Amino acid sequence: MTTLTWPEFLGQAKQLLEISTRLGDNWILYEKDDQEANSFLKYTQKLRCGVSDDLINVEYHIVYSISYQVPVLYFQAHRSDGSLLDLEDTWKTFMPETPRSELYQMLTQMEHPTLFRPFMAFHPCRTTEILSQFGKPSRNVLITFISLYGPYVQLNLANAYGLDTH
Repeated sequence: MTTLTWPEFLGQAKQLLEISTRLGDNWILYEKDDQEANSFLKYTQKLRCGVSDDLINVEYHIVYSISYQVPVLYFQAHRSDGSLLDLEDTWKTFMPETPRSELYQMLTQMEHPTLFRPFMAFHPCRTTEILSQFGKPSRNVLITFISLYGPYVQLNLANAYGLDTH
């Protein structure tokens, strides 16, 4: 099984941040306070909305789940006027080909555990199972996790993250 303790999550988040800095990428580590699981990785980018073709700002958070002991991908998508994409528009923008019955099981709105605001999130119930299918453990589970889940919501890591040997 592939689970992480909070210190392991934080250590791997800092490793990812170091790689991001070397690559000139814009990941940051948000630290609310010293409490366990009150820090997360944050990445922002602008994308075209699949519904209206407007430019949207997407903010991604990689958060530690205390219950499941795995990373969880949370995100919000805002229109240029600051309004959030609703659930339907989010699905149409990020997963237009996925049947609705599968979407309810994968991607849903949940309260962010650190910010206490509604975010879209991939439910963490199968993350351990998915990550453990790779046999040899990853040197950085967060990079593996983002590489697996991120493309579903247009969050793509450069290949250099996986090739980094520092």
